[in-house]
Amino acid sequence: MDRNDVVLGSSAVHPRIARQRTELVLSQPFFGALALRLNVREDPSAKTFWVDGETLGYNPTYMESLGDLEVRGVVAHEVLHVANGHCWRQGARDPDRWNDACDYAINPIVLSSGMVLPKGALVDPRYTGKSAEEIYGLLTQEAKEKQQQPPQQNQRQPQNQQPQPGQQDQQPPNGKQAPKPGGQDGTAPGQSPADQPGKPGSFGEVRPFKGPDKPVKEAEWKVAVTQAAKAAAMRGKLPGDLQAMAGEAVRPVVDWRAVLHRFAQQSSPSDYSFATPNRRYLHLGFYLPALHTPAIGDAVFVRDSSGSVFDETQAQFDAEILAVFHSLKPARLVVMDCDTRVTQVQIFERGDSPEIKPVRGGGGTAFVDPFNRVAQDGMNPAFLVYLTDMVGRFPTVAPHYPVLWASTTPLARARKAPFGQTMEVIC
Repeated sequence: MDRNDVVLGSSAVHPRIARQRTELVLSQPFFGALALRLNVREDPSAKTFWVDGETLGYNPTYMESLGDLEVRGVVAHEVLHVANGHCWRQGARDPDRWNDACDYAINPIVLSSGMVLPKGALVDPRYTGKSAEEIYGLLTQEAKEKQQQPPQQNQRQPQNQQPQPGQQDQQPPNGKQAPKPGGQDGTAPGQSPADQPGKPGSFGEVRPFKGPDKPVKEAEWKVAVTQAAKAAAMRGKLPGDLQAMAGEAVRPVVDWRAVLHRFAQQSSPSDYSFATPNRRYLHLGFYLPALHTPAIGDAVFVRDSSGSVFDETQAQFDAEILAVFHSLKPARLVVMDCDTRVTQVQIFERGDSPEIKPVRGGGGTAFVDPFNRVAQDGMNPAFLVYLTDMVGRFPTVAPHYPVLWASTTPLARARKAPFGQTMEVIC
């Protein structure tokens, strides 16, 4: 049998991985139970380790450079990628940045469980407790800000990665590999990627699951995570960090776009009325009511312009604002920007082809002024949607129209609004 095709349980599995997997089953049952679900495959073409939701791949040469405890830590690290759903959620995101974001999310959990990771592991207190999506947004925003900085500032040593000896002056921001002579991936002429070490801070790769049964595989892993957490808890070996992670990993993900459109539609008045009879049945002598949808009022959207909502999220939210405008055809579309005060107001009439301007503002956050502006300017909102991280001062009195808070902070950590509904926006 080809060693690239061996599966877990085969005698051909590398003895070091088999031994560390057994150690995890005995000492860290949560990690051990989930590690047993992964096929193991030797992959000399890889730089380090990788996982795709089904297979754990490894470069044997790289593995031999690690100590036993480091191998155990890397296996646990790869297991957490799958347990957290990182193999299912990458989407169209940049693979390298997504991998870094996922590493920042799980490395503190591996370390807090008492395990050892290779030198240069991506760890930053700013990201502790945040999801991979949140961290990806932060990394994307930081990358854009660094591109706008003068060159001399762009070369400063980052603080979000542990420097390694001899690399203080070579490592670019966010642990990204600096361009090197030779191939586009930094390899020297005549060398393959596997001949080169991985980028600093990288000892594993999360790859998207490519199988045709992605929903089934994802559901199976959620069940497995729940079962592994319960089994480990019964043995008294489920630390608080792992318990919280397991609960978050199996939480169902709701499409915020669908929630937004449903909210807007439900906030738009419609009912059956005899004033406009259903013409389909008049020729039969039946006078039946038809669904009557009167012209709805203003659709008001407020964007938090304090800088806490990132550009990528703003752009995707703007696209949904336009989709709501074109589908519901409100009397007017009102788009406000607000930090502590309203900084920009854009109003579009029915029939317009809106082009929403970039968000304008900066500074602190307070949610009061947009509601005051609605009243002062005599607007007639059918509803108001507020995109924000939920950190700010809320109005004390609820308005008479429906309000939807679009929170960029996960609901488990977001501040609770005193009125209205709240949905979680994950981009």
